[in-house]
Amino acid sequence: MSDKLALTTIDGTPRQCGEEYGRRFEKQIMGFCQQEVKPDKSRLRYAERCWKHIEQNARRSAQFLKGMAAGAHLSLPHVTLLTLHEEIYHMPHCTAFVATGEATRGGRTINGQNWDWATSLYDWPGLLRMRPKGGRETLTYHFPGLWACAGVNDAGLSLMWTGSGYFPQLKPRVGMPTYVLIAEILAKRTVDEAVDYLKSVRHAGAFIFFLGDARGDAAVVEGMPGPLAVERADRWATRANHYACDELVNCSKQNVPRHKKQTTRPRAARLEELVRQADGNFTVAAARKILTDRDGDWPWLHQFPGGGEQAVTLAGMTVDSLIAESTDRVLHTCRGGREPGPWQSVSI
Repeated sequence: MSDKLALTTIDGTPRQCGEEYGRRFEKQIMGFCQQEVKPDKSRLRYAERCWKHIEQNARRSAQFLKGMAAGAHLSLPHVTLLTLHEEIYHMPHCTAFVATGEATRGGRTINGQNWDWATSLYDWPGLLRMRPKGGRETLTYHFPGLWACAGVNDAGLSLMWTGSGYFPQLKPRVGMPTYVLIAEILAKRTVDEAVDYLKSVRHAGAFIFFLGDARGDAAVVEGMPGPLAVERADRWATRANHYACDELVNCSKQNVPRHKKQTTRPRAARLEELVRQADGNFTVAAARKILTDRDGDWPWLHQFPGGGEQAVTLAGMTVDSLIAESTDRVLHTCRGGREPGPWQSVSI
């Protein structure tokens, strides 16, 4: 197992970038798709219906997907299905924060998360630097076929996120896949532009996006198939896997469980406590310490498989920890596992 994520750089038009990406990761894309969202007639029909929204409202991503399909020798519905991973997989994962303004040292914008997922996902991810002609350069965390899972662009706009809509499970609808929304947001310049875009399209699933930009603006956007709620963050904001905005809580009929098999409540409380302690002096070093926290009682923010109660309560692990610095356009990553690290930093 590598202790650092491999970096891939791709240049060209969105279509050329997609084709090169598909060519380079052909075998991995097929394997990841079979493991995570194995195609069947029903799923492919759903992907075809969502494709119409991508083609109409995400033209850069549509071109990329056409290129990826050609490069990986897969059908367009097949690669579109993969972008619907969040809508189909839809299991609780990740913990995230954003800090900015007077909360941070020097007024910087720092956006971070733990990417918590099944242990079987550990060997799949990497980093992707993409330089599309006529578009924004991006630096993203990616899984095969999911080219933009989180990251930062050359304007300083960053995106981290968590899943939501689990308590109870919300059913997806035909619309824009969450992973396509992420790719399109990272083609924007500011938090305001990103929020306006999210309000203008029909999203297929549930998510909690953390947005930050180089101007110091930050926001949390809670979404579900239907309503959208925006919370502006003047200092900082945190989330685990449940909604905090009243509109989304009510619309989703959310009832967050308290039993030990669901860790969203204690993770949210622990993250808020640590970020609050750093308020006023928040730095990248502080963010790194927070995301790798294993102090106190279980569950820890930085998760890994263990024995006893941990084996019962934990469905996965912290695959990677991610921090985006909007001001400097830097993405910091740290591999998860029993002994996390070391941190690596890549800039645009």
